[in-house]
Amino acid sequence: MKRIMLLAVMALLPFSCTKKEEKTKVWIYTSLYKDTIADIQPKLATAFPDVDVQFYQAGSEEVAAKVQAENLSGKIQADILISSDRFWYEDMASQQKLVAYKPANSEKVEDFFKHPDSFYTTLSFPVMVIAYNTEAVAEKDAPKSFKELSEAKWKDKVSTGSPLASGTNFTTVAFLAKKYGWDYFSQLRKNNVISEGGNSGVVRRLQSKERPVGVVLLENILRLTSTDARIKWVIPTDGAVIQSNVLAIVKKDGDQEKTKKIVDWMFGPEGQAAMARSFMYPSVAGNAAPVGAPTFAEIEKTALPWTREFIAETMKTRDEIKDKFAKIIF
Repeated sequence: MKRIMLLAVMALLPFSCTKKEEKTKVWIYTSLYKDTIADIQPKLATAFPDVDVQFYQAGSEEVAAKVQAENLSGKIQADILISSDRFWYEDMASQQKLVAYKPANSEKVEDFFKHPDSFYTTLSFPVMVIAYNTEAVAEKDAPKSFKELSEAKWKDKVSTGSPLASGTNFTTVAFLAKKYGWDYFSQLRKNNVISEGGNSGVVRRLQSKERPVGVVLLENILRLTSTDARIKWVIPTDGAVIQSNVLAIVKKDGDQEKTKKIVDWMFGPEGQAAMARSFMYPSVAGNAAPVGAPTFAEIEKTALPWTREFIAETMKTRDEIKDKFAKIIF
């Protein structure tokens, strides 16, 4: 009897191994912060027990570089892309590397935050604002606009991220160059602005008071609410810069239905709530703003506007913008 039972167990083993091997692996390449991924990943595992969701996390420029390198080698590993360089997604769409797909609930995302042919959809909105350390800058004296940062009184006091390393900072530079021209950045250079790395570097310099004023994402500052009350923020009077944290599906051979279901989840209640918990504005209308933030409608009132014309113009001058910035600031 024992021998019969052993044979039965051994007979079942190949089937168990086969089932394990059939679990679909889906790769998400993203610039979302690590704590956001830590929030999302177990929820995806529960919602999709037959899918092994893996993440590659890096800055937007690094994500783009990895995808381009894989493309040159003949195969892109990523199935889903989520990052904040909207202009790169425009380029990927023009190369026919993305799937045209309308996620569930995407009809509730404003049209100008989607690709007109559905090759990408904005998942969430980070917002670039001005922050300051109240131990070094009194609230009444704090800068009220991006333009004001070019004034001599802010010399040796301001830092930003670099558009060469950060998608959100590239977008900010593109908007401000269009609004104020390159003389604005020449004046920032005279003020000894530090432009280096991403938003986390700006936060470190704010907290250390090395540079008590910073151009930084609101989500980074809201994360400090309970741990560092010294750091305050303002919506610039000349308009906060709304960023597009974009999601797209990489075009591949074979069935991509499970990938699409994961994308639908990201635009559903759980995925959008995760964006708000990470202090970004959910893109699907009707979801609550992040804790401690004004409504998205309030941000939009003065925000610098996204248009197809602006996107097309920036696409054509993308490298030129980076080169001009580097020559002026560095």
